[in-house]
Amino acid sequence: MLHFLLYALLIASYVFADINILAPVKDATFSPAAGATAVSIELEWIDSGSYPTMNDITYLSFVLEQGPNSSIEPVGTLAQKIPPSAVTKDSSNNYFYTVTVDGTLIGDGQYYIQIYAVVDGAGNTIHYTPRFTLKGMKAAKSNTYTDTVEPTPQTAININTDITTTAPTEVIDTSASFSVPYYSQTGSARFAPMQTPPGSLITATSWSRRFPTSEVTYYGSHRNSLDQITTVTQGWSGSLTSDYNYATPALHPSDNGGWYNPRDRISLSVRKLNRKS
Repeated sequence: MLHFLLYALLIASYVFADINILAPVKDATFSPAAGATAVSIELEWIDSGSYPTMNDITYLSFVLEQGPNSSIEPVGTLAQKIPPSAVTKDSSNNYFYTVTVDGTLIGDGQYYIQIYAVVDGAGNTIHYTPRFTLKGMKAAKSNTYTDTVEPTPQTAININTDITTTAPTEVIDTSASFSVPYYSQTGSARFAPMQTPPGSLITATSWSRRFPTSEVTYYGSHRNSLDQITTVTQGWSGSLTSDYNYATPALHPSDNGGWYNPRDRISLSVRKLNRKS
């Protein structure tokens, strides 16, 4: 019971909101244009719709980072305290912001970008882009560390703070989130695609894995944040029809030769024995 109460208090103290990062994609490569020393990287993400949304965020900061997930090394701040009004939003509710990396200060290698969002008086959220590669950088020292996954997001928003006046009232379209492969999503609220209805005919003769295998991370100590809180499954737009069975009823066993009289199977007759007292 004590463990349950502690867990409940932890959940009550934090709200986990998310963005789903769409770009840069995993293993993307960026290089300066001919004659240039800097490289531009466009960031793209989707608002999941849970608090805090982009409307609640006070400012965003973008930091270039490298190294293992357990020991993140900041390389340099790319943009600091950017208001949401400076972020581009398209008709599909996708958000875009372009950062510039100075190629004279870093070497070639694998990097990722931290997106740090602050909500005044409530807390902050931290997300990381997938790892990408920078080539054609001018610094002599290269970054040799590589990995396949980015650090997990860290989100801590204190709900004890009065946030009711800033909570959004408009409905946010999150349909674009379902187009992002589940295993590529990094937010704590993730979106699963619509379940496909079964077909009427099976033609496959062997099975194959549709998605990459999952991964597990073991921690040696308690954490004050969660990697994932919930999964939102897309509604099913299919339809099912039902009808009664049009097949002619089969004959009863007694009419089709499948029934027999149990007496026909008796080979011994029952005899009455009178016991003498």
